[in-house]
Parts: sequence; C-alpha cells; structure tokens
Amino acid sequence: MDSSEFKRIKQEVSGKVNDIFDDFEESNNRLPTMEELRAIITDTTDHYLGPMDQNVIDGINANLERQHIREKLLWDAVTECEAEVRKSKDYNC
Repeated sequence: MDSSEFKRIKQEVSGKVNDIFDDFEESNNRLPTMEELRAIITDTTDHYLGPMDQNVIDGINANLERQHIREKLLWDAVTECEAEVRKSKDYNC
C-alpha cells in the first residue's frame, strides 16, 4: 500500500473521528480518552477494511497479510486524525 492509500483512508476517517469527538464532548462535557475513542471507532472498522474473502483457501496467508496492512493503515490514520483534533480543540479552549 502506498501513501495515496493512506491519504485516502485518512480522509475517509477524519470526518468520523471529528464526529466522535464532537458527539462525545457534547454528551459528556469532555473529550474522549484514547481508549474510549478506540472502542468507539473499532465498531466501524469493518466498513473501512471490508470483509475477508472466506471462500478462498489458496493464498489465505496473503489475504490475512493484506488485511493486517489495511488495518494498520486505518489505525495509523485514526491516530493522526485524533492528534489533529485534540490539538485543534486545545487551541480553541
């Protein structure tokens, strides 16, 4: 996966991360902890990662490896978005 794939994933999840922060802050009068954010975003990772092809026996290790790479890219993007949102919210206070 190249940097364009990472940028695409980051662009897709940035809105979700912002929404989570806004909703959580509105409901709880505070920002979510890292653990709370990860628990919330975990529920939506299947949408971004897509299903594994369970019917393919040949090359299953390749499918698993590809899935792990995509999952790592997703979490790297979420982590970057999280840092950006926290930084922007700190400046607004």
